[in-house]
Amino acid sequence: MISNTPDKNSYTIVTNINRRKILVINDVVDIDHTPEIAFEDFDAIFINVINSLHDYNMLAIRLASPLLSEKCRFKPFFASSRLMGWLGEANIIIDGYAPSPTDRNMAQSIDEIYASMRRLNFLLGTEPVITHAEEMFRLVRYAISRNRFTFSSEPIRGMSSGYMALYNYSMWHTGQDRIAALEREFFHNEMLRLGYIRHGRFLDKIHECPYCGSSHLFFFESCPKCKSSDIRLQSVIHHFRCANVSPESTYMWDGELRCPKCNLMLRHIGVDYDKPSAIYTCNQCEESFMYPDMRVLCSSCKRTLSTDDLVPRDVIEYEFTPDGIHAFANYDVIHTLSQAGFYGYTSTRNFMDYVRLFSESDKSQGEVLVVVRFYVFDPEADAMAALDARPPVVNAMSRFFNYKSALWGNNYYFMSRVREGDVARTQGRMEYELKAQFNDYRDQHRGFQFELLETYQYYPNTDPEQFVRRLEEQRKH
Repeated sequence: MISNTPDKNSYTIVTNINRRKILVINDVVDIDHTPEIAFEDFDAIFINVINSLHDYNMLAIRLASPLLSEKCRFKPFFASSRLMGWLGEANIIIDGYAPSPTDRNMAQSIDEIYASMRRLNFLLGTEPVITHAEEMFRLVRYAISRNRFTFSSEPIRGMSSGYMALYNYSMWHTGQDRIAALEREFFHNEMLRLGYIRHGRFLDKIHECPYCGSSHLFFFESCPKCKSSDIRLQSVIHHFRCANVSPESTYMWDGELRCPKCNLMLRHIGVDYDKPSAIYTCNQCEESFMYPDMRVLCSSCKRTLSTDDLVPRDVIEYEFTPDGIHAFANYDVIHTLSQAGFYGYTSTRNFMDYVRLFSESDKSQGEVLVVVRFYVFDPEADAMAALDARPPVVNAMSRFFNYKSALWGNNYYFMSRVREGDVARTQGRMEYELKAQFNDYRDQHRGFQFELLETYQYYPNTDPEQFVRRLEEQRKH
């Protein structure tokens, strides 16, 4: 457990030549839970933790991250030059390296970062991140704060869709797999729809596993007959005298070449014989063949595939539009995008579009959508009619950020993605949790009513429009 009263030597605050206050981290410090450190006490962070344990250094960086820490939010983030080359994926959030926190070049870089933020009218903000939408919102804002206006530039280890670098800035530290690829794709499509990003240049074409969407694949040459990868390549020998053509291994005799057909010794290539081609031979079944089959092993889901099974995907560079930069810099986007594509309260259109995207996604296999529908009536919310603002009952249910929810008239929908084997258990848990919270709300709001109408399951490869119609039908008024 990390103490909330860290040793006085674990951190210090120094002033650089430009009168900026630098928080120097000398040891692991839980900054957000250290009352002695306030948001306004420092302008930048300098990581000076040099420990032989890599994970120890990573923990210190995580707790001071400009993406994760509320007190360090978006502030310039530097590290000791001694850590250069040792931070791995964490390097993506490092603004620079310096020999000391008062280094002149570092001081200049800090001022340049703040000058760029001023030009963008960038608001630092200190609101906590709870939902996936808010986390994505922060990731994009961080990229813009550092003038990173293009993305999808390089494959990144540990990512499912290797090139979507923008959406993985903070994923290195969490121990999580990643934000669900489907959620990320939905968020990305919303930004395209709203004109916040646009297509740039074509970069590459990659292939993904049709089951999990991973692009981390191993390729093996194998025997067409027994599928073993225990194969060897050898030359084919053509004997001029008798016209025999067979693998070189058939000619080997006591360390020399002897024709298996006519028994003559072969001494000179180009005179007695030549090697017109090569052939594969399986060491398991002795089958010979010119062209091996190609097997593919997905490193994520461990399935063995053929190359024909793989799903091609174009890698496109995207760039933020001026409207997108403006919207993310000054918080305008929170009204249009912050809830789109992720768990939490969203519009009915996004809720239904999510079903459609789920049905089309190659990444949804093995998962099911569970939807619970309630009839709700709250006189304090004008019969639950809400267009631009959340009614009170929505705010009351906001703690269920692990579910996607939407309000349609008096119908309140909750959705969760689950593995096929967990449908019954998850459905029961959802109904229990939601009923309990509605009961608590009813105790505090006179006249509030609710009723569990139905629970639905949507399976991939079934008609999404028919499912959406089922959600819409028999709505109470």
